[in-house]
Amino acid sequence: ENISSHFKLQLQAEERGVVSIKGVCANRYLAMKEDGRLLASKCVTDECFFFERLESNNYNTYRSRKYSSWYVALKRTGQYKLGPKTGPGQKAILFLPMSAKS
Repeated sequence: ENISSHFKLQLQAEERGVVSIKGVCANRYLAMKEDGRLLASKCVTDECFFFERLESNNYNTYRSRKYSSWYVALKRTGQYKLGPKTGPGQKAILFLPMSAKS
């Protein structure tokens, strides 16, 4: 596999079950804004924390701690879904973490 370093994300445990998601190359944190958009933030804010949950199908979900009914979700096209349009049971909210190779 030829995976670009631009796609490497680092999950940092903030407290039990809560993570922040950092782009390794960009050195920015994933944030969910009040309108449900996903943005890159230079510093960690309360919009950068997500509840990480291992689902019964062995995929992970990431639900916003600040906007607790909204999930991080990607469409088949690679575009993100707005937080208010996400919910349990959607395939777009399922992620399969992989170990990064150096």
